[in-house]
Amino acid sequence: MLTIDTNVSEEMALPYKYLRILEKDLFLFREVSSTNSIAQHMARSGAIEGTIVLSSSQTSGMGRMKRQWACPAGQGILMSMILRPKINVQLIPQLTLLCGVAVAETIRKTTGCEAGIKWPNDIVIGGKKVCGILAQSSFSGHAPLYVIMGVGINVNQTYDQLPPDCRETGTSLKLELGQKFSRLRLLEKFIILWDEHYKRFIEEGHSFLRTKWIANNVTLGREVNINKGNDLKHGLAVDISERGGLIIDFPDGSSEEFLAEDLSLGRTHYGGDTK
Repeated sequence: MLTIDTNVSEEMALPYKYLRILEKDLFLFREVSSTNSIAQHMARSGAIEGTIVLSSSQTSGMGRMKRQWACPAGQGILMSMILRPKINVQLIPQLTLLCGVAVAETIRKTTGCEAGIKWPNDIVIGGKKVCGILAQSSFSGHAPLYVIMGVGINVNQTYDQLPPDCRETGTSLKLELGQKFSRLRLLEKFIILWDEHYKRFIEEGHSFLRTKWIANNVTLGREVNINKGNDLKHGLAVDISERGGLIIDFPDGSSEEFLAEDLSLGRTHYGGDTK
């Protein structure tokens, strides 16, 4: 078990509960600024791979592009997992896509609700966001020291509990299916699926990830708008690359790989075939 050094951070001196779930060390907090921040401190202090930080609420949860992730206490899953993958640095971005696969499959197998992956890190149901994923990495030279995989899932929020600016674009499992769901059951299913997929990915690499991601995505075969700086581009999403990027075909016949841009989906152009 990891011993927390309270001098590292005031937050890490807060009361927490230690649990052992499915061979994972889990640290449960009542409230933190960000589970990713706590997990980073733990990773730097030597926490083993698979360690999970879970909180009932967080005051400064962040998604991509420094967007805030808000969730009422006890209504969602707010977690961060410490990974120490022995893989090439170029494969690190694919871990976000792999996490999306695990979350989408967790939702479908636990609730029966069809959830899909919007590249690169959103899980959507009927076009509305139900989960966001944020990975943060630390490197030594060309090798990863650790990766923090942050996951926020809207589970039991009502419409009024969603942030006002997200009520038309966001949702929760309860809103979609009209009933409450056990966060523990969802967490356990996620851990099982993550461990299965992570092991296969480490062994097989991009070929495994690509097959699983394509089976769970709602991005390929769609017209997309890509914001790259001040430049807005329109094209057709056709594939994902070995760097975890999205490959777009443009009307002039050219193709381009995008790695971390903001994306919005348009209409389905064809039935999801890929190059």
